[in-house]
Amino acid sequence: MKDDNLNEKEDIIKELVNSGINITPSTLKILLNLDDPLKKVKSVIKNVSFLPNFNSHLTEEILQNISNKKSQKSLKNVLIKNTDSIAIQEKDLKQDLINEISGSLNAAALEKIKIKSHEISENFPQIKNNLALNTEETILHNNHKDLTKTVIKHKLQRTSFERSKSSLTYRPIAKELAFSYDILKDPTDKLYTNGDYEDFYNLTVDKFNKLRTLIRKRPEVLSANNINNILRLTNSVEVSVIGLVNEIRKTKKGNFFLTLEDLTNNINVIIRKDSENQENVKIAERTINDQMVYIEGTYKPAEQGKSGIIYGNYISKIDIPRDYEPNISPDPISIVLISDTHIGSKEFEEKLWTRFINFLNGKLGNKNQRERAGRIKYIIINGDLVDGIGVYPTQKSDLLITDIHNQFKKATEILSGVPDYIKIFYSSGNHEPVRKAIPRPAVPKKYSAELIDLGVLCIGNPSLVQTHNVNTLVFHGDSILDLNMLIPGLENNKPVDTMIELLKCRHLAPIYGKKTQIAPTNKDWLVIDKIPDIFHTGHIHINGMDYYNNIALVNSGCFQTQTDFMNSLGIHPTPGILSIIELDTLKGIQLDLKNNI
Repeated sequence: MKDDNLNEKEDIIKELVNSGINITPSTLKILLNLDDPLKKVKSVIKNVSFLPNFNSHLTEEILQNISNKKSQKSLKNVLIKNTDSIAIQEKDLKQDLINEISGSLNAAALEKIKIKSHEISENFPQIKNNLALNTEETILHNNHKDLTKTVIKHKLQRTSFERSKSSLTYRPIAKELAFSYDILKDPTDKLYTNGDYEDFYNLTVDKFNKLRTLIRKRPEVLSANNINNILRLTNSVEVSVIGLVNEIRKTKKGNFFLTLEDLTNNINVIIRKDSENQENVKIAERTINDQMVYIEGTYKPAEQGKSGIIYGNYISKIDIPRDYEPNISPDPISIVLISDTHIGSKEFEEKLWTRFINFLNGKLGNKNQRERAGRIKYIIINGDLVDGIGVYPTQKSDLLITDIHNQFKKATEILSGVPDYIKIFYSSGNHEPVRKAIPRPAVPKKYSAELIDLGVLCIGNPSLVQTHNVNTLVFHGDSILDLNMLIPGLENNKPVDTMIELLKCRHLAPIYGKKTQIAPTNKDWLVIDKIPDIFHTGHIHINGMDYYNNIALVNSGCFQTQTDFMNSLGIHPTPGILSIIELDTLKGIQLDLKNNI
């Protein structure tokens, strides 16, 4: 009999998959309880196509809305059986509840249970007719929420379909699914450095070797020679080479002059402004020091007293393959990407945050927005959760909370409103009580202990987080300002364009020695060696969302209005815009908490 049930379950799942329909575990359980379930499933598949709100995810609410009378009748029979079973147990409900929890509840709470149980007895016929019981929602208002919830669920054995009959009750899909996550990359506890010359040298060599490995995955690069071998040539010949840009400048004639270096030597390269391939000129314009590039061209040996030079006719960066196929989740859930809340600042937008918490709890928005909120299973906070202390001159005058420990207490308080079925990842930024230089470790436990007790997972920056098969690269974005100042056309109010440049060169801070502080560790944690499915940055306080070669890009804005310091940098923030990515489709949604909901 058990094998028959298993085969029946497999047949149903196969039928749904072939029709392009996902199903939650609780909904599958309901269908399996029907008479001739496979036949009913085929009828359900046929009828859901007529529902305007059906989006390929079969839930209990969708089952309710199916207009087919046969299906409805069959479903109703299953529910009535369950309800009759409840009626048998209901006689003993009051005393059983009192016996099981009397040792844990105070007298006042116990009296509430008696009253509510009496109400159930008086109204049971009406409850049965409606095929729904609201006992749990009523009783859970006392001070012993978790214990009472467990007992009521055990006694009433209500199906999830019955519970969803109440249109006023928030039933998030994400709550039905277990967590499935892994931290694939985190520099915490691995950042060792003495700060001497050897550390800087080892960092550069590791960067070169990792980037060279990445660029050699491109088939046209396999013939590239090392610089020392090219310099030995005595005749003009076509060559190809890969190397880090040691210097790049525009000549008086408008050509681009580069010096490339590898582990063997360095060589000069000219990219003419009148190149037949104007794409070369565009790439050269957006090339900066310390990036790895691939060059094809004609090598002309050195004349007496001069160095040999390559006249380039093709230049490219490592980039992301155009046909990259991102991973997606098998489950219909979403992730929210936020950053830069700056708790402790006078400009922290607590009212917008409260709206965010209400949204997560199904207390804000229309039906579609509440359904969207119900899919949220994960939140990533990408740095600057707190405003910190002494981060910039005159910061004290901008602070509402001037003690770092109290800032974290406040952070714990506001994060406690997030439903417990949502997992929070918290990565450190430049305002956290960790070192300024990147990569950064996770916030130490002496500051984050209460957050950890809340269930928050603290990680370093950058990190690579996998949630339900989808990989999110988390980088606070310290280098964005540097690139915006160095590369023509990049602007602070268009962060996604800068993110694309980082992906093209496969490094999170490609230039060394500008405002971005980079720690000289013996391993370069900033190389993008594994292609992410989602790339998440912050820091710039301006929301942006787009795609590049099928990768979802999000700069998550902030929850802080403009400070005088931000004004001095010309940054005009966009607080309170939520960035949500559906993990099963990688579709991005932006919700403005000020206007849209």
